[in-house]
Formats: sequence, structure tokens, C-alpha cells
Amino acid sequence: MARPVHVLLASHRYYPVPGGTERVVQSIAEGLVRRGHRATVLTQAEPGSPEVEQLNGVEVRRLFVRRVAGIRWPRAYLSTLRAIDADLFHLHGNRIWCADFYFPFARRFHWPQVLTGYGFYQWEMHPRLRDRLYFRRYFPWVVRAFDAYTPMTERERAQLLGWGVSPDRLTLVPAGIELEEFAHPPDGVAEVRRSWGVHRPYVAVYAGGFFENKRVDRLVEALGAVRDRWALVAIGRDVPGTRSDLESCRSRASELGVEFVAPGVLPRMDVLRSLFASDAVVLGSEYEGYGLLPLEAMAAGRPFVAFESGAARELAATGAGSTVDDVPAFGRALAELADPEERRRRGAAGQLAVRSYSVDAMVDRFVAVYGTARQRREAVA
Repeated sequence: MARPVHVLLASHRYYPVPGGTERVVQSIAEGLVRRGHRATVLTQAEPGSPEVEQLNGVEVRRLFVRRVAGIRWPRAYLSTLRAIDADLFHLHGNRIWCADFYFPFARRFHWPQVLTGYGFYQWEMHPRLRDRLYFRRYFPWVVRAFDAYTPMTERERAQLLGWGVSPDRLTLVPAGIELEEFAHPPDGVAEVRRSWGVHRPYVAVYAGGFFENKRVDRLVEALGAVRDRWALVAIGRDVPGTRSDLESCRSRASELGVEFVAPGVLPRMDVLRSLFASDAVVLGSEYEGYGLLPLEAMAAGRPFVAFESGAARELAATGAGSTVDDVPAFGRALAELADPEERRRRGAAGQLAVRSYSVDAMVDRFVAVYGTARQRREAVA
């Protein structure tokens, strides 16, 4: 886009709320501002946050969202969208309020519009009849209303093609991370490692929380096969009531003799210190829309092991890590990483490959998609 434009981004939640989608949307919005464009984010109200504010040059507007019968109902969502004079609309998500309350009306808006879905959580995790109908029938119809769809992984792109979405609507845009965060190991890495109090020679670190799709329980099971050499540190918020919640994981680790440390929710800098303090980074997820953790492992120069989900296979193809299909294979992959030369080789490969996954590279790709979307809309106007 040669001249400055105003891009409106809709996301279910936004900074300071943590999360993968939230971080990607923040990176896009702030990247647009750095390039001289205007960015507005429309999102959910958070306790203590003003209705309208400026955050790092981004205008953030927050709507009151009420939860009724498990569904989030946004107040004045469509009327707020109509009142914002934007040059392009970029919608983030599916099966979430900001998407589902817009989709039925997408054809009534005449601005260029781009959709980023972040994969298909309900399809992968809870494939009930209504989800199959939603994605096989309704969602392809919805996508045709948009000028562009940006899958973030090859898996997501293949799924859309399988549902009949035209390939000319799809442009792959991988997620990006702030590489500057990883330019140098932060101070205090050795202190963080000592604070874990582990006795095994090697430490595998996971960061992301005990959510149902994250399957920390699979990490515990995998560490059981290498418990004499590897300890597990699992960082993030507990979500009680699932097979992979903290209580279940801690109990199973005790049964298996796995050295298990769960420091809870940590400040961002402590998460970075933990990644640098690790010998390997691990991800047990059954589902990821993308999965930023392997990228962060690569940037920190640490090898990763992950189950097949999100972008893990594509990132492992760089030589930075391994993807596996089952728990025994995960244990074997960790056993291989007891070799310091293997860890060094994979870590170096990751640091080289991750240069292509910077935030700036991601934003540049989205800017190019925005230009194509505007041209396509102007051609049919």
C-alpha cells in the first residue's frame, strides 16, 4: 500500500491479555503504525481498561461483551463497525464472538475485508455434528464474502481447499515473533535454572498454560521414559477440571517419578529466561492454530520437540526440532537430545531459520495481502 491507510482489526481480546492470537494482532497493529498507517483494534472490554485508549500508537476500542448460555454477546458491535471510517477490515478468528456476529452480515459491508481464522479449534477438538456442518457448509460460504483469507499453516490451507475454498482467495502468512527479544540471553538465566531446584541433568521447558488442547499430560507421560535424565518445567495458568490440569499432571508425574516443576504464570521476562535456561523446549498440544512456542525456542537457540499440530511440522523441517505422533516417539526424541552436539546443531539451525519469521516479515506479508484485497474490491465495485 503506497499511501497511508486506516486498517480496522477485530479480535476477541487484545493486549494486555496474553495469548497467541492477541500477540499476533498486536504485532500487526503496531507494525502498521510503524509503517505510517493508522490502526484501530475493536475488541472485548477488560476490567480496568478504558472504553477507548491509545496503546503504542494503536487506537483500541473495547466493547462490553456479556456471556449468556456459553455465548459471548457483544453490545453494539455492528453499529460500531459501521461508525468507523476504515479503508480495510481485518477480522481475526472463527467460532468466536467477533467473527460469528459479523459473518452473516459480511456481504453488507463494502470495505475490502481480510479473514485470518487461526485454524479450526472446534473442528479439531470437538467435532460434533454442528461443527461439521459449520465448517463444511457455512464457513466456505462465509469465506467467499472476503477478499482474502490468510491461513497461517500449510495444514490450515489444505483444510480450506478440502472444504472447497478457491485457492486464489488464500495467501499463506506464517506468524512472526519479535526477534529483538531473543537477540541476547537476558540477565538472570542461571538464577532461574537454580530456582527450579531440579536434580536431573537436562530440563525440558513448556510455556503456555494447562488448557485442554495443550495436553501437558502427554509431556509428563513422555518424560516418564527418560525420567532419569530429563526434568519438566511447565509454565502457565492452570485450568482445573481437565485431564491435563495441574493437579492431574502433578499426580501423574509423581507416579512416574518425573521431576516436575510448575512455577505458574510468570512475567514475560521470566518466560524468556526460562526458555534460555532450558536444554530443550517441548509442546504437547493436540491442537494449535499456529503455536508460537517452537518459534521462540528457535529464536533462543534451543531445540524443540512437539506433537503434530499447528506449524510444528513446517518449523521442524528447518532442522530446528522434531515432531512426533505418539508419546513413545516423544520420549525417544528427547533421549536423542541428551547428546550436546545434537542440541547445538538443532539450536543453530533454528536461529538461522527463524530470521524468516520476524514480526516485520509477517507484517510486510499482511500489507501485501491488504493491497491485493483492495485491488480485488475495486475491480468489482
